[in-house]
Amino acid sequence: MTGDAGLVGPEPLRALMARVADAPEALVAFGIPRCPACMLLPASLAAVSAARPGLAVGIALLERPEDWALREELLWPRGIRVSRSSVPVLAVLRSGDAVATRMGGAPAHMIDRWLEPHLGRAARPVTEGPTPAEAGVLEAIAGRRAQQTVVKARDPLG
Repeated sequence: MTGDAGLVGPEPLRALMARVADAPEALVAFGIPRCPACMLLPASLAAVSAARPGLAVGIALLERPEDWALREELLWPRGIRVSRSSVPVLAVLRSGDAVATRMGGAPAHMIDRWLEPHLGRAARPVTEGPTPAEAGVLEAIAGRRAQQTVVKARDPLG
């Protein structure tokens, strides 16, 4: 789903999977709230969507226990594995089934390169470097990214 700002916005997991179930090809992403890499996905996937017209693109945030429970019904049968420690997760779907998955986010140009072996070259390949939208998100979440870096660097036994 493309938002007003040209970003690909999160949608409920059930709605996303229903929307892409019959798409010839789709790129779906799964994340959690407050995850810096997940926060970058809307801007990155918007650029990928613009580069690949006709590709169904979407994001679902797994926020509540009910969302996590839906994995068994909506994701696992399609070959998509998502856990709290693996988010974000990207999946390329062909007629609703995963043909490739990737743990971790990336800038749009890297996601586009990852898609090439599975979907061919983009109609309008994404140029290297952050897009203006990605740069804006990175600036907006700089504090959150710094906080996460400090927390991850702590010695839990020290």
